[in-house]
Amino acid sequence: MEAGVRGVASDGISPLLRVFLFGLALAVAAPVYLAGQDVSPLPPPVTRSSYRSRWFEFLNAHLEDDAKTASAALADMLKTAHAVGIQRLSDFSRTAVHEGRKAEVLRRTDRARRAYNTAVMLDDASPDAHASRIGFLARQGSYADALRGVPDLIASLFGTRESRLALLSCLAVWATVGFAAAVIGFALAMVVHHFSRISHNLSEIVGRRLGPRAALPLVLIFLAIPFAFGLDPFWAGLCWSAMVFPFGSKIERWVLGTGLVLLGLLPAGLNLVARENIVQRSPLYVAAVDLEEQREDGSAEDGLRQASAVFSEDPDVWFLLGMYAERSNDPEKAIVAYDRAIHADPRDYRPFLNRGNVFFQQGDFAEAIRDYEAAGQRSPRSPEVYYNLSIARGEAYDFPGQGAAIARARELSDVSVRGWTEHPIVARVVSASYSLPRALRKVEEWNAQPKSRRLPGHVAPIRIQDLVFSVFTLGPWVILALALLFAGALDSREILASECAKCGKAFCPWCKRPGDPLLYCSDCVSLHLRKEAVGIEAHVAQTREIRWRIRRRDWSCRLATFFLPGAHRDVADQPIGAFLTLFVFLFLMAVAGINDRFYGLRPLPTPHAWSATVSLALGLAGIVWLLSQRAAWRESHGS
Repeated sequence: MEAGVRGVASDGISPLLRVFLFGLALAVAAPVYLAGQDVSPLPPPVTRSSYRSRWFEFLNAHLEDDAKTASAALADMLKTAHAVGIQRLSDFSRTAVHEGRKAEVLRRTDRARRAYNTAVMLDDASPDAHASRIGFLARQGSYADALRGVPDLIASLFGTRESRLALLSCLAVWATVGFAAAVIGFALAMVVHHFSRISHNLSEIVGRRLGPRAALPLVLIFLAIPFAFGLDPFWAGLCWSAMVFPFGSKIERWVLGTGLVLLGLLPAGLNLVARENIVQRSPLYVAAVDLEEQREDGSAEDGLRQASAVFSEDPDVWFLLGMYAERSNDPEKAIVAYDRAIHADPRDYRPFLNRGNVFFQQGDFAEAIRDYEAAGQRSPRSPEVYYNLSIARGEAYDFPGQGAAIARARELSDVSVRGWTEHPIVARVVSASYSLPRALRKVEEWNAQPKSRRLPGHVAPIRIQDLVFSVFTLGPWVILALALLFAGALDSREILASECAKCGKAFCPWCKRPGDPLLYCSDCVSLHLRKEAVGIEAHVAQTREIRWRIRRRDWSCRLATFFLPGAHRDVADQPIGAFLTLFVFLFLMAVAGINDRFYGLRPLPTPHAWSATVSLALGLAGIVWLLSQRAAWRESHGS
């Protein structure tokens, strides 16, 4: 069929017959080139002002409670937006959420319901729209409808790059705060667990000169030493971890040491998260995401205009402005922007390709062919160039050139050509895109220049030495090194106190006679192993001392668990479970306390102070706390 069309086009026939045969060729040959699919007509002249006018029609009908007219205006608005490739009207969705909240204040329930539903329809990937709608339904008592919307809310949290980054950033902050607090909490739990041993060692080392009653004051002074150097509670807690480290069991030392190692790595991770958030606020990256996700957000184009004033010589800015002008169906503005991009970088084929598309849609096929050929000279391996060239040459009656171009496109990527022909777009020709990796590379180039400080997204280039030699990175590692040295020195001298396997009393090698068993204190050796004749009074006194020691340890364990859920597990020689319980509880408290304060996407304040995230986090933290209190009170940890 292609050969037949070329033969007809090359015969010497009359102009009238040539026109007739050309129309017949379009009707017969086009299905062959486009895999049996009808080519969609060119898009109607649609601009941003057209669907904005529909939005004002919707608002007027909405405020007059004319549901039918409002629904018709909304349908027309969505239809016209989809015609230019826009799937998410984010600006208008946020306005709809605001209208819903105003209607709630005025107690106009139907109006609020319509506004929230509209917000979801305009941008079904907006977490704010879904959360606001679910909250409204819950406040109205429609709990079943609210629950049915929860899966959509969860999907929206991962639906866009912006929301995914915000969610992961919040998780990173919550986890870092929870983990740091858990390390310090675990060190405090170890202090409670080994308090008697610490007191005994201090009383033996220093208290011999001051008396045994000086043990408790010495422990308190020992723990207050970090504050004497002006350290805050965080660094004081890390110092306590080094002090208590030698008294821990092998598993406790492993847990605390691993926690300190990871704690030194977390600041570097947070630095990278914060940097990624700053970079992705760059106008270039925001615009690239906006185009990729087919979203209408006026702030993206406004940011590009601001960037064009700072980096007027950059071709990528003008290329993106041209794409936005195309999407708004402003061909004159698009051509001017593409001209600026070509002037800035004549080697780039993309502005030639897209400018050719603008000429093609205006019916200027000769200019379109010239631009496509120029694009092919700059990028001879791009199949979309020759695909567009084949369509333009067909419109210009150059059927031999059309066949050669489509053959070249199929040679480069037959899969792509089949996709374009089997699923033709409205404009028929394929545009060059702007990838996110290119946007990131360009932002890094901008950030190396001082004038980029005038734009969002500016951040200094990352340096490994800044991450490694930070006090927040080296601090925990230095504390761990000191803890290991301290533990090694005490272990080598064998002066660490132990607890008697029978009565639980703390004792050290200085308290025992040579040759006594290692697991028992001197009192238990005399009373139970050697069974020396010391009288019944000594047994009764020891029994009372054991009971008092059990009660003291039980109450200290319960008091510690009250503030640090999970501390009872460390007293019960379950350090891994203690640390995990502490981390879960403190992570949930971080969620409730910090919430999405740093990386939240909500453009409007929530109508209530307590959000669902805070309530859920506090509820789960309360469950963890209650379970820990139950375990601490049901079990005795004194023996």
